[in-house]
Amino acid sequence: MRSTVRILALLLALLVPVALRAEGLEAAEKGERLYREKRYEAAIEAYTRAIVSGELDPATLAIVYNNRGVAYNAIGDYDRAIADYQEALGLEPGDEITVRNLRIALTRRAVAAANAGKYEEALEDLGKAIELEPSHPLAWLRRAQVYMELGQLERARHDLEEARRRGADPREVAEATRRLAVLEEAAKRALLAPPPPPAPELAARATRTGAGGDETAGPGEGPPEGRAEETPTTAASAAPAAGAGETPQAASAGARWRARAHVNARKGPGNRFPVLRVARKGEELLVVGEERGWKRVRFADGTEAWIYRKWLEPVEEAGTAGSADVPSAGRRETSREDRR
Repeated sequence: MRSTVRILALLLALLVPVALRAEGLEAAEKGERLYREKRYEAAIEAYTRAIVSGELDPATLAIVYNNRGVAYNAIGDYDRAIADYQEALGLEPGDEITVRNLRIALTRRAVAAANAGKYEEALEDLGKAIELEPSHPLAWLRRAQVYMELGQLERARHDLEEARRRGADPREVAEATRRLAVLEEAAKRALLAPPPPPAPELAARATRTGAGGDETAGPGEGPPEGRAEETPTTAASAAPAAGAGETPQAASAGARWRARAHVNARKGPGNRFPVLRVARKGEELLVVGEERGWKRVRFADGTEAWIYRKWLEPVEEAGTAGSADVPSAGRRETSREDRR
């Protein structure tokens, strides 16, 4: 009797690992079926069960990590997709399919970051994507577009040429080339703009009291006719939307305004003064003064600079302002991610 019990116990012990291995593979296969049905979240759950079973050999585990990464990418969870691709490459370094998938995920995450105004994060991901697959044109093209948003036109031209040489979509290259030409011309005009005439006499700028008791601006308000106005740093600011008139409350010192577009913030109230920094489109600033149509603004870090008022709008009217647009907004990576 005792001998029979020992034999049964031994058989059960031998069968358990086989059952566990079967469970892991079955979960992986179920993930594949669910992915084909476009039930991505359910597929992720199945792939996860396969991974945590602990019974997959390294080669199979690398495949499952890759496939779960593809499912994460399908729902736009680029962080987890990238983490899974990196796990797969840790198990099978240099696998071409996983390398390509990682490059795609990095490029897509970079586009999302750029559309949110996180340009440095976008540049970091695009740099990694280019390092992974320097022969692929899309990351070069997207990085050129980000450089244009930042006003780094020489770098943008270099990356745009690399994208063209590597076979990027000719229509996208042509569009980006036209936009770069506009930016370069705007930058050239800004450098060649003549200095404004001397400031009007103090008496000419005195305010007067209107019939209703409100103070209105006197002569000399705004730039004289023919004076070159502030030139934005990117084409996104070449044609800002016309805003509503300033209210007395919004125009007063201490009111919060936001930039209509990416625009130069200068050391003084005029184009002849050097640029201290760039105010990003949508960035909120505190207006602490005004002179000849130029607003003296204070940034969040305490830096004060001058921006011509047409590039600003009161925060109270923010509903009329558009969100920042990046050239790559709405475009998707043309390559297809592959499961293994």
